[in-house]
Amino acid sequence: MGVKSWDIDIDRWLNPLVPYNRLSRLPRPISRFLGYRNGPHGEVGNILVAWWAFVGAFSGVAVLEAALMIPEIQKHGVPTVIASFGAAAILEYNVISSPLAQPRNSLFGHILSASVGIGVTKLFMLNSDFEDLRWLAGATSCGLASAVMTLTKTVYPPAGATALLAAVDPTLSRLGWYLLPLVLLSAALTLVTSLLLNNIQRQYPVYWWTAADLNKKVFEPEIKKVVPGTRYSVGSGSTQLENDAGLSITVLADAILVPESILISQEEIATLEVLRIRLKETASSKADRKSNAASV
Repeated sequence: MGVKSWDIDIDRWLNPLVPYNRLSRLPRPISRFLGYRNGPHGEVGNILVAWWAFVGAFSGVAVLEAALMIPEIQKHGVPTVIASFGAAAILEYNVISSPLAQPRNSLFGHILSASVGIGVTKLFMLNSDFEDLRWLAGATSCGLASAVMTLTKTVYPPAGATALLAAVDPTLSRLGWYLLPLVLLSAALTLVTSLLLNNIQRQYPVYWWTAADLNKKVFEPEIKKVVPGTRYSVGSGSTQLENDAGLSITVLADAILVPESILISQEEIATLEVLRIRLKETASSKADRKSNAASV
């Protein structure tokens, strides 16, 4: 077994501790704005996507600026807004179904990256030539933050900028650890604004923690490594991967069939899981409609 096959799945230990989704038990007006739907939601055209992306980015950034301009916060020399949240606005209000835009990534990605950036900068500040080494602190912060997010499954591109800015922006590096609650506040406000605006005509989030089914006793990914041309039992039926070349990935409601010759990353698995969940919701909704029709 070579280095290429080394893998750390933190969710193997964390998922059993995370409660499964109970949003369906909440009143519908509340559960809707937390992302729950009792059936598959219809997609909207790119004109509406562009409209809500504009409204969301404008409103979200304005809320952050208003919060950071509070006099009690401004007396610490805080900027009007942390620049990395401009990039976050594109993810949170535009590509809202992306695995990278889900709450786990947006919250923990920012918090972990800010912690890394502040910690690395503090260490570099111990050197009297810090100003000459600021560039190295920035590169170290961004690289280490990227590694931490990968291992914790919280990859969030704007958070890389948060770690970088903590080192290279003199205004933010002077704040020290006071920057961390500011990042937490900004991330929380962005999430709240996203929930309110993205659920008017769309659905956000697709999931809160993971695309995996947390209601299962065994927390294994829905990925099945298969050999092309072989029939496999999936759920109550069976299916066959027909492509002898082994170049097709099959997404079903109960499983994802991947040729054993193909290696896929955790981010790619998350994307496939989103599609699998939507198929499962559609199948469940159709079954419910048939059941209701039969009982009439």
